[in-house]
Amino acid sequence: MKLNDAARALIGSAADATLVTLNPDGSPQVSLVWVALQPGEDGDELVVASLADRKKVRNVRRDGRVALTIVSSEPGSVRRPYLIVTGTARVVEGGAPGLLRELAATMVTDDDVTFPPEDSPPGYVTRIRIDAIGGIGPWTD
Repeated sequence: MKLNDAARALIGSAADATLVTLNPDGSPQVSLVWVALQPGEDGDELVVASLADRKKVRNVRRDGRVALTIVSSEPGSVRRPYLIVTGTARVVEGGAPGLLRELAATMVTDDDVTFPPEDSPPGYVTRIRIDAIGGIGPWTD
């Protein structure tokens, strides 16, 4: 799926996202993540990096069904605009430090902080194929 310009702008605006994966018992596991947009085989894909084999990585390896919510920092007429993405994720080994450096350029406000550290492990990148979108904002018009 290809997102419209408004959704693309929101994802690139330094907005945090919540990523929901499924635990082995089916209960939700929620993580605050940085997210970027990259081209994929079937259109746009969301990408999330992790330096370690965290629970979200293990959950996606077992069951790729995920959901994300990205909340705008801009006020809305009644509520803040937000984008909901449901998708199917897969984990790719390596590439996390480069993606995190790219995201840190927007997300980290302290010029004295280097993230991730130079000696970071290769980590994991979770690539999310966008199956459906929702929420409140110009991406649902």
